[in-house]
Amino acid sequence: MRTVSQRPLKSSSLRLETRRPGEVIAYLLKSLHHSLRQAVDESFRLHRIDMSFAHLATLYTLQAEPGVAGAELARRSFVTAQTMNTILHRLEKDGDIERRPNPASMRADSWFITKAGEERLERAKVVGGEVWRRMLSTFKANEVAQLQGLLQRCIVGLDVQVEDMRSTKAKPAATVKKFTARKRTSK
Repeated sequence: MRTVSQRPLKSSSLRLETRRPGEVIAYLLKSLHHSLRQAVDESFRLHRIDMSFAHLATLYTLQAEPGVAGAELARRSFVTAQTMNTILHRLEKDGDIERRPNPASMRADSWFITKAGEERLERAKVVGGEVWRRMLSTFKANEVAQLQGLLQRCIVGLDVQVEDMRSTKAKPAATVKKFTARKRTSK
């Protein structure tokens, strides 16, 4: 059996060694996300689980937070509202979730996982769990913990950044104007 570490990184035309770390890390995170989705989807096909990574993420979120609105599910899954609407309707048609009126908004629905959805999710978690285990099998236990901690710190750093930007909405526009003005005067 071939291990992940034996495969060369597919970097297409992007030469990673010549890029700044911030650019490389962003590219690697996006590539990791894409590869993980692909591996989960393939594993589901192999085990005859008729769902995608997006379905898994939606069911997982609804199990953890019953009653979430579709728009919030779309934001958390990094998909458009239209894509999430398609996912929700498919899961509803399959009997995995049900909708109820949202108490906070008459225009939105709250979504809940059903007993059948819980059972389907548990089977998918077992298959998905094997994908995660194989992905992390090239790490030592302390490296997995270190990776988890580093990724959590990245998320906190980004969350703080977003909150700062939201609290000073006019500031980013002023920064862009200053940069543009500086660029024009330096020519």
